[in-house]
Amino acid sequence: MSQSKTIPLFLFLVLSLMSVCNVFAVDPYSKRMADAQMSRSGTLLTWDYPNGLFAESVLKVYNKYGGSTYYNYALNHAKAVVNSSTGKISGYSFTAYTLDNINPGQFLMQIYTTENASQYKVALDTLRKQLSKQPRTNNIATGGFWHKASYPHQMWLDGLYMGTRFYANYEKTFNNGAAYDDIVNQFVLIHSKTYDPAYQLNYHAWSATPTDANSFWANQTAPFLGCSKEFWGRGMGWYAAALVDVLEILPANYARRQELVDILNQVAAGIKRWQDPTSGCWYQLLRYNNTMSSNGTANYLEASASSMFTYVLLKAVRLGLVSKDDYQAAAIKAYQGLITNFVTADANGVLSLNLICRSAGLGPSTSPTRDGTINYYLNGSDAGVKVSNDLKGVGPFIMASVEYETLQSTITHSDEISITPQDFQIIISNKSSITVQSAGSLLNNVVMYNSAGQIVTSFNGHDMSEISLPVSHCQQGVYLLFINGGLARKVAI
Repeated sequence: MSQSKTIPLFLFLVLSLMSVCNVFAVDPYSKRMADAQMSRSGTLLTWDYPNGLFAESVLKVYNKYGGSTYYNYALNHAKAVVNSSTGKISGYSFTAYTLDNINPGQFLMQIYTTENASQYKVALDTLRKQLSKQPRTNNIATGGFWHKASYPHQMWLDGLYMGTRFYANYEKTFNNGAAYDDIVNQFVLIHSKTYDPAYQLNYHAWSATPTDANSFWANQTAPFLGCSKEFWGRGMGWYAAALVDVLEILPANYARRQELVDILNQVAAGIKRWQDPTSGCWYQLLRYNNTMSSNGTANYLEASASSMFTYVLLKAVRLGLVSKDDYQAAAIKAYQGLITNFVTADANGVLSLNLICRSAGLGPSTSPTRDGTINYYLNGSDAGVKVSNDLKGVGPFIMASVEYETLQSTITHSDEISITPQDFQIIISNKSSITVQSAGSLLNNVVMYNSAGQIVTSFNGHDMSEISLPVSHCQQGVYLLFINGGLARKVAI
């Protein structure tokens, strides 16, 4: 390695190492982000899907690490929105028939299971009753759930996440899976209408009545009659996460389980195909990169979709739903990308998640600018706004982090991570540096993690035959090296 390359790299890595090791090396990212957002949000007082999503993510932190703070945070949300005497849900409208209102039932299922309090069962029964009355496309029993009463005969990808996870969980817990077929039918129907095999992606929504005034955004002719025109990142994220979460709930011996596994594998292939090769993340509009723009606004890497896709790939690999060989490296690269592109920390180490699309939807007729065009997703009054610390991004980031930390804890307890590429050599020098040498493939990405799954130091840059990472500022322990996006082996400092 030439001196001109060595000195800047060394200084960069020392500064990175000091900032990460000395300041932020206490807790994994899932706990740090949960702690930061709980402090920012305070007690959640409203029954809505972002609050339910965040409470669910906090419970995932609790389930992995324990800690009464996390459980009590979710419990306090339940206490704030469910009347302790009647079980009535504050601010909930049954007749609005919005699937968004079903989503918080997922976190409430765990609260009920733990607390065994009757008011929570009443609330859960109310949500299940809504699903039994939910209007369906074509007004038939086998139709798909309308996304909301205000979106007649429309199915959105978002709605599969909002409704089917709770539906499956409730059926498994209380009804011995009696309605599993209805749940599978929801996925089969929307996938048959929205999946485009040329792009391996699903359009954001489908209307069974495309000539209806509320469906002005829909294609009026085949192919993809009734579909919206673009592939929105978070919409695909909701859909993919719904698939993997429902498959976790469905019993292994359920006769139609494989139908959802097949759909998930189609969806996962599209996710991997459209992953940005440089950042490891995904764009707001999935089939374009940042060279596409509208009215001066460029397509951008978006945090909530990227977090959801990372969660999906990591969880699907863990559950054996997709090939580990095909998807684990992409999932790891994606998680690295989340930290690099979206997460920032203030002077006290408090985390924020940035570049989150505030909101996006289609219609109804009273909102003609929500037309599903490229310009809407980049410049719309809601979809065109990028925000920080929105719960629709923070929740999925925490969930992705828990999955990643689970993977890391599994790896660090194995003797061998994977097959170390034969042309890479790892040299540890006096517990002060780790040198990676390559006799063949040039090095362009070396990342070192501690046992909590945190990035300790990394290098991304020009192809090099040797990279040295200083580690003298870190505590002694076991670390993991990832080389060029692939798994290497654990090293002891």
